[in-house]
Order: sequence, then C-alpha cells, then structure tokens
Amino acid sequence: MERPIQESLSTIPRPNGGLFCNLADLHAHIGTSIPPSVYWHIAQSEGYKLSKRDYHEFVDFVVLDPSHKSTLKEYLDSVYHPILDKLSSGSLALEKGVYETMSGAYRSNNITLLELRGNPMKHNRDGEVDLDHAIMAMLRGMERALLEYPKLHAGLIFCLDRQFSIEKNAIIIDKAIKYHSRGVVGLDFSNYDNGSFHFKDYATLISKARRAGLKITAHSGETDDTNDIWDCVTYVKPNRIGHGIRAAYDKKLMKILHEKNIVLEVCPLSNLMTRAVKDNNELTYILQTFFENKVKITINTDWPEMIKDAHLVKQYEYLEKNNILTKKQIEQTIKWSFQYTFINLKNRHGNLYL
Repeated sequence: MERPIQESLSTIPRPNGGLFCNLADLHAHIGTSIPPSVYWHIAQSEGYKLSKRDYHEFVDFVVLDPSHKSTLKEYLDSVYHPILDKLSSGSLALEKGVYETMSGAYRSNNITLLELRGNPMKHNRDGEVDLDHAIMAMLRGMERALLEYPKLHAGLIFCLDRQFSIEKNAIIIDKAIKYHSRGVVGLDFSNYDNGSFHFKDYATLISKARRAGLKITAHSGETDDTNDIWDCVTYVKPNRIGHGIRAAYDKKLMKILHEKNIVLEVCPLSNLMTRAVKDNNELTYILQTFFENKVKITINTDWPEMIKDAHLVKQYEYLEKNNILTKKQIEQTIKWSFQYTFINLKNRHGNLYL
C-alpha cells in the first residue's frame, strides 16, 4: 500500500549541514515565478520593445534585493502589471512560462508540491486572446511539467482582482469551476484595493465555487490593517489567507484563525523586500507570535524569480541562519504545507488530472 506523500518524502542536503524534506510552495505567482532569462527570450522572440536594451540592466530593473526595495504598490504599478503581465500574456508565453516555472521549481529546489496562482485575464492581452485559450495554455504548461516529473504535484489557483468589477470576477470564478477537473484547485483575491472592493459582495459567488469543489484563499493583512482580515474571515470563510502578517498584532483575530483552522501563507523575503515588514526583528516577532498563539503558517516564495535569493530553499536557510525560526519550527511549517494544500495528493491517476 502506497504511503501518504508527506510520510514518504526523501531529503536533500543543505549547505550548512542537516536535511530538508522535499518542499511545498503554496503561494507563488505566475508573473514573478518566471525566470528573467525566460522573459528576455519571450521579449526577443515576440519583438517586444523593452525599456532596457541590455539583459543585465533588465534583470536589475525587475529583480528586488536589499539594495533595491520597492513598496508593493510601486512594484505592481511600475513592473508587475505593465511589464511582467504583458510578457507572460498569450498562449505561447503562458505555456512556456508555467512549464519553466514548475519544472524549474522541481529541479532546483526539490519542490514536489506547487500551487501556482494567477489571473487569466491579466494574461490574455486585455481580451485580445480568448480567455479559454489562455487558460488551456496554462494547463498545457502544467501538464508538460507533470509528465516530465512524476514526483511533482501541482495545481493552479485563479486570482480574482480587487480592482475588477464583480461581473468580471464572476467570469473568472465560472472558468475556475469549468476547469477544476483539469487542475484549477482554488480561488484567490489579489491586487491592492482601490476603494470599491468588499468581501461581503462575494459571499454568494464563493459559496458557489466551494460547492463545486474549489478551495479559497485571499491576499489579506499584508499591507492593510486587520479589518480586512476580519471581513475576509467573516464573509468568504477562506481555507487559507495569503500573507496575513498583520494578524500578529490582533490577539482576538489570532484566536479566531486558530479556532477556524485558517492557515496563513507567509512569504518572508517578499514582505521584507516590499517593506511590508520593517526588518528581521519584526519578522521574528510576527512568526514567533503566530507559533505562540497556535496559528498555523506555511513558508512560501511569492516572487521567487523577482527577488534575489528567494527560492524556497534559500528562504528556509535565511530563516534559520537569522534565528527567525528554529529548525523544528521550519519542519513544522513544511508539514503544514503538505497537510493544507488544495491539491488532492491521493489522486488515483498519480500527479495528472486526466
């Protein structure tokens, strides 16, 4: 009888000694998970005119590091949406981008469980590309990676945009339901709020998605206050919350997260590079506070290719090296990642959805 995946994981050596289990990344975005070299190839192949004519200048512009930080809003408005979304749009770019991301994650970090999220409407050139064609390209890229790497399990999460109308987001929900059997495993809420977004407006639509088998997560509590997390928990009842770091400053909220078993998708280096977290001291306080209040957390990349040294193995090494989490705590976060994934690890077809 085959053992559950989380019990049969092999290990990979770490440079500083010891062992890491095979890893799971539950919070990574398509746009920031595609390597800059792939983006450069797409731009040259498609004939896109970039503001940077040299490859290394392009990398320096789009990749964040301790000497090149940016607020979340600044990066989304100046790099993510106008450049990365554009370059990763269209069937050819999407298929290549998803394939390179998933296969690369397995090869370079021994990630055997990857949930990749994105808004298909941000990758169809403002409607120029048929939405179903864009989605099928994402699925083809994923299936190619799964076929090549049988130990890899992966799924797609469709992002609803806080700046979209309800009607527009409803289309994305319908598409997620339509392609659920092909590997779309959940829904997310992303982007920053322009003042018109309310979780309560989506209660009925999310209930419909949940009945169809989709799991729910939502970006909340990354840069906004805890009121947003309270609304999220109240109206859409998520299985997980993306980031959620502000909850560390609200003891009542942490109690609710624990009681409702809502898991946080923490992305340490992303939060540091976008100034959502001030420094390592604050990051330590946040993560240790979650452990003290029995709030379950997972460690994720968010933007693995657009932040220097942000691959998942590097994130764990950073947390241990800087005494932010203990080795035992790190191992616990890995276990929670496999336990609270949206992907069905007992699929009788192995890692494929066919």
